[in-house]
Amino acid sequence: MTDKEQPQEPQETVYERDKTAKEPKVQDKPEGEAPKRVIKPRKVFQAKKVKIQSKKPLEHRVRHIRMSSLETANLIRQTVVDFQNELAAEPTDDPDKEYQDYEKIEKFFARLARKYSVCSSKGVGGDLEWIYPKMPEMEGIFTKDLRDEILQCEKFVIPDPIKSKFGYDIILVCETQICKKIEEEEKEKLDPRYEALAAKDAPRVQAPPSSMDIPS
Repeated sequence: MTDKEQPQEPQETVYERDKTAKEPKVQDKPEGEAPKRVIKPRKVFQAKKVKIQSKKPLEHRVRHIRMSSLETANLIRQTVVDFQNELAAEPTDDPDKEYQDYEKIEKFFARLARKYSVCSSKGVGGDLEWIYPKMPEMEGIFTKDLRDEILQCEKFVIPDPIKSKFGYDIILVCETQICKKIEEEEKEKLDPRYEALAAKDAPRVQAPPSSMDIPS
Protein backbone atom coordinates (compact mmCIF):
# COMPACT_ATOMS: atom_id res chain seq x y z
CA MET A 1 0.00 0.00 0.00
CA THR A 2 1.46 3.37 -0.96
CA ASP A 3 1.51 6.53 1.15
CA LYS A 4 -1.30 7.92 -0.91
CA GLU A 5 -3.49 4.94 -0.06
CA GLN A 6 -2.90 5.24 3.73
CA PRO A 7 -6.08 6.24 5.64
CA GLN A 8 -6.05 9.90 6.55
CA GLU A 9 -7.73 11.57 9.55
CA PRO A 10 -10.30 14.19 8.65
CA GLN A 11 -9.03 17.72 8.86
CA GLU A 12 -11.85 18.74 11.18
CA THR A 13 -12.93 16.33 13.89
CA VAL A 14 -16.43 16.78 15.24
CA TYR A 15 -16.99 15.75 18.90
CA GLU A 16 -20.56 15.35 20.07
CA ARG A 17 -21.58 16.01 23.66
CA ASP A 18 -22.96 13.12 25.65
CA LYS A 19 -26.61 14.07 25.74
CA THR A 20 -27.35 11.54 28.51
CA ALA A 21 -25.19 13.46 31.04
CA LYS A 22 -27.02 15.75 33.44
CA GLU A 23 -26.40 19.44 33.28
CA PRO A 24 -24.61 20.79 36.37
CA LYS A 25 -26.76 23.01 38.53
CA VAL A 26 -25.31 26.47 38.96
CA GLN A 27 -26.69 28.56 41.79
CA ASP A 28 -27.10 32.23 41.16
CA LYS A 29 -24.86 34.25 43.50
CA PRO A 30 -25.22 37.94 44.17
CA GLU A 31 -22.67 40.03 42.40
CA GLY A 32 -19.64 40.97 44.49
CA GLU A 33 -20.18 38.21 47.08
CA ALA A 34 -17.08 36.07 47.67
CA PRO A 35 -17.51 32.30 47.74
CA LYS A 36 -17.97 30.92 51.23
CA ARG A 37 -15.05 28.96 52.62
CA VAL A 38 -15.90 25.57 54.05
CA ILE A 39 -14.18 25.13 57.42
CA LYS A 40 -13.87 21.62 58.74
CA PRO A 41 -14.70 21.25 62.45
CA ARG A 42 -11.60 20.86 64.58
CA LYS A 43 -11.16 17.93 66.88
CA VAL A 44 -12.31 18.70 70.41
CA PHE A 45 -10.09 17.53 73.23
CA GLN A 46 -11.79 15.20 75.69
CA ALA A 47 -10.17 14.40 79.00
CA LYS A 48 -9.69 10.70 79.58
CA LYS A 49 -9.83 8.86 82.86
CA VAL A 50 -6.42 7.35 83.35
CA LYS A 51 -6.30 4.38 85.67
CA ILE A 52 -3.51 1.84 85.88
CA GLN A 53 -4.83 -1.70 85.62
CA SER A 54 -2.61 -3.70 87.95
CA LYS A 55 -3.00 -6.10 90.85
CA LYS A 56 0.08 -4.61 92.47
CA PRO A 57 -0.32 -1.87 95.10
CA LEU A 58 -0.31 1.67 93.69
CA GLU A 59 0.93 4.95 95.09
CA HIS A 60 -0.34 8.43 94.22
CA ARG A 61 1.34 11.83 94.13
CA VAL A 62 -1.34 13.99 95.69
CA ARG A 63 -2.31 17.60 96.33
CA HIS A 64 -5.20 18.53 98.58
CA ILE A 65 -7.16 21.54 99.78
CA ARG A 66 -8.65 21.36 103.27
CA MET A 67 -11.70 23.39 104.14
CA SER A 68 -13.47 23.73 107.48
CA SER A 69 -17.02 23.30 106.08
CA LEU A 70 -18.63 21.10 103.44
CA GLU A 71 -20.22 24.11 101.72
CA THR A 72 -16.91 25.85 101.05
CA ALA A 73 -15.27 22.54 100.09
CA ASN A 74 -17.98 21.92 97.47
CA LEU A 75 -17.51 25.46 96.16
CA ILE A 76 -13.73 25.01 95.74
CA ARG A 77 -14.19 21.59 94.15
CA GLN A 78 -16.72 22.96 91.64
CA THR A 79 -14.30 25.77 90.75
CA VAL A 80 -11.64 23.24 89.84
CA VAL A 81 -14.10 21.05 87.91
CA ASP A 82 -15.33 24.08 85.92
CA PHE A 83 -11.72 24.93 85.04
CA GLN A 84 -11.20 21.34 83.87
CA ASN A 85 -14.29 21.55 81.66
CA GLU A 86 -13.17 24.85 80.14
CA LEU A 87 -9.83 23.34 79.16
CA ALA A 88 -11.51 20.21 77.78
CA ALA A 89 -13.84 22.33 75.60
CA GLU A 90 -11.00 24.11 73.82
CA PRO A 91 -10.68 22.69 70.25
CA THR A 92 -7.20 21.64 69.24
CA ASP A 93 -5.21 19.23 67.11
CA ASP A 94 -2.25 19.21 69.49
CA PRO A 95 -1.63 15.61 70.65
CA ASP A 96 0.12 16.90 73.78
CA LYS A 97 -2.82 19.02 74.96
CA GLU A 98 -3.95 16.38 77.45
CA TYR A 99 -0.64 16.59 79.32
CA GLN A 100 -0.51 20.38 79.04
CA ASP A 101 -3.98 20.54 80.59
CA TYR A 102 -2.85 18.28 83.45
CA GLU A 103 -0.05 20.74 84.19
CA LYS A 104 -2.41 23.74 84.08
CA ILE A 105 -4.92 22.03 86.38
CA GLU A 106 -2.26 21.15 88.95
CA LYS A 107 -0.91 24.72 88.98
CA PHE A 108 -4.43 26.12 89.33
CA PHE A 109 -5.16 23.68 92.17
CA ALA A 110 -1.92 24.64 93.94
CA ARG A 111 -2.82 28.36 93.77
CA LEU A 112 -6.21 27.66 95.35
CA ALA A 113 -4.53 25.58 98.08
CA ARG A 114 -2.11 28.40 98.95
CA LYS A 115 -4.97 30.88 99.18
CA TYR A 116 -7.81 28.94 100.82
CA SER A 117 -6.56 25.71 102.46
CA VAL A 118 -6.59 25.55 106.26
CA CYS A 119 -3.97 22.76 106.32
CA SER A 120 -0.32 23.43 107.11
CA SER A 121 0.53 22.05 103.66
CA LYS A 122 -0.88 25.22 102.06
CA GLY A 123 2.63 26.68 101.94
CA VAL A 124 3.63 24.06 99.34
CA GLY A 125 0.37 24.24 97.39
CA GLY A 126 -1.23 21.35 99.28
CA ASP A 127 1.46 18.92 98.14
CA LEU A 128 1.34 15.62 100.09
CA GLU A 129 3.95 13.98 97.83
CA TRP A 130 3.55 10.20 97.42
CA ILE A 131 0.82 8.38 99.36
CA TYR A 132 1.16 4.60 99.50
CA PRO A 133 -0.56 1.66 101.27
CA LYS A 134 0.35 1.16 104.95
CA MET A 135 1.89 4.63 105.02
CA PRO A 136 1.97 5.88 108.63
CA GLU A 137 -0.24 8.77 109.67
CA MET A 138 1.09 12.32 109.47
CA GLU A 139 0.14 14.36 112.51
CA GLY A 140 -2.23 17.14 111.57
CA ILE A 141 -2.13 16.18 107.86
CA PHE A 142 -4.00 12.92 107.33
CA THR A 143 -5.23 9.82 109.10
CA LYS A 144 -5.21 6.19 107.96
CA ASP A 145 -8.85 6.48 106.90
CA LEU A 146 -8.06 9.54 104.76
CA ARG A 147 -5.04 7.73 103.31
CA ASP A 148 -7.19 4.78 102.29
CA GLU A 149 -9.74 7.11 100.69
CA ILE A 150 -7.00 8.86 98.71
CA LEU A 151 -5.69 5.54 97.39
CA GLN A 152 -9.14 4.86 95.88
CA CYS A 153 -9.04 8.06 93.80
CA GLU A 154 -8.19 8.22 90.10
CA LYS A 155 -5.74 10.49 88.34
CA PHE A 156 -7.19 14.00 87.73
CA VAL A 157 -10.71 12.83 88.62
CA ILE A 158 -11.72 14.97 91.58
CA PRO A 159 -14.10 13.15 93.96
CA ASP A 160 -16.53 14.73 96.38
CA PRO A 161 -14.87 16.28 99.44
CA ILE A 162 -13.65 13.63 101.88
CA LYS A 163 -14.52 14.17 105.53
CA SER A 164 -11.93 13.56 108.24
CA LYS A 165 -11.40 14.74 111.79
CA PHE A 166 -9.44 17.69 110.35
CA GLY A 167 -12.17 18.97 108.01
CA TYR A 168 -13.16 18.38 104.39
CA ASP A 169 -10.46 17.56 101.85
CA ILE A 170 -10.56 18.12 98.07
CA ILE A 171 -8.16 15.60 96.53
CA LEU A 172 -6.22 15.88 93.26
CA VAL A 173 -4.20 12.81 92.22
CA CYS A 174 -1.46 14.15 89.92
CA GLU A 175 0.48 10.94 89.23
CA THR A 176 -0.03 7.22 89.77
CA GLN A 177 2.50 4.42 89.68
CA ILE A 178 3.17 0.97 91.12
CA CYS A 179 4.28 1.37 94.71
CA LYS A 180 8.08 1.20 94.68
CA LYS A 181 8.45 0.77 98.43
CA ILE A 182 6.22 -2.32 98.62
CA GLU A 183 7.66 -3.68 95.36
CA GLU A 184 11.19 -3.53 96.81
CA GLU A 185 10.04 -5.24 100.00
CA GLU A 186 8.48 -8.04 97.96
CA LYS A 187 11.68 -8.48 95.94
CA GLU A 188 13.67 -8.79 99.14
CA LYS A 189 11.34 -11.56 100.33
CA LEU A 190 11.35 -13.48 97.05
CA ASP A 191 14.93 -13.07 95.81
CA PRO A 192 17.37 -15.44 97.62
CA ARG A 193 20.26 -13.11 96.79
CA TYR A 194 18.93 -10.62 99.35
CA GLU A 195 19.05 -13.30 102.04
CA ALA A 196 22.65 -14.15 101.11
CA LEU A 197 23.65 -10.49 101.24
CA ALA A 198 21.87 -10.01 104.56
CA ALA A 199 23.68 -13.01 106.01
CA LYS A 200 27.00 -11.73 104.68
CA ASP A 201 26.50 -8.25 106.14
CA ALA A 202 25.23 -9.52 109.50
CA PRO A 203 27.73 -8.97 112.34
CA ARG A 204 29.52 -12.12 113.38
CA VAL A 205 29.19 -13.01 117.05
CA GLN A 206 32.22 -14.79 118.47
CA ALA A 207 31.32 -17.86 120.51
CA PRO A 208 32.40 -17.75 124.20
CA PRO A 209 35.47 -19.86 125.02
CA SER A 210 34.74 -23.38 126.19
CA SER A 211 36.24 -24.96 129.30
CA MET A 212 38.70 -26.84 127.09
CA ASP A 213 40.21 -23.55 125.90
CA ILE A 214 40.75 -22.10 129.38
CA PRO A 215 44.33 -22.79 130.59
CA SER A 216 44.57 -24.49 133.96
